[in-house]
Amino acid sequence: MKSILRRIEMKIERYFNSRERQMQADHVPLQLDEWFDKLQVMQLLSISASTFYRLEKVSNWKMQQVGKRKYYLKSSILGA
Repeated sequence: MKSILRRIEMKIERYFNSRERQMQADHVPLQLDEWFDKLQVMQLLSISASTFYRLEKVSNWKMQQVGKRKYYLKSSILGA
């Protein structure tokens, strides 16, 4: 009985190990992007505050608001 259980345990372990290796091979690492606040965007693009506000209205920058502060995704700024 112990030998049967041991063989089943070994097969299950091999199955999970192969699935784990397959998942690691399929895994594409996420590209972490930076979030900039207004001042950082102005420095990045070398623009004034009025130009920033104008671009903010007409551009499709990805924005996230945390409390009262807005943060802009760097890749969306450079891609616009």
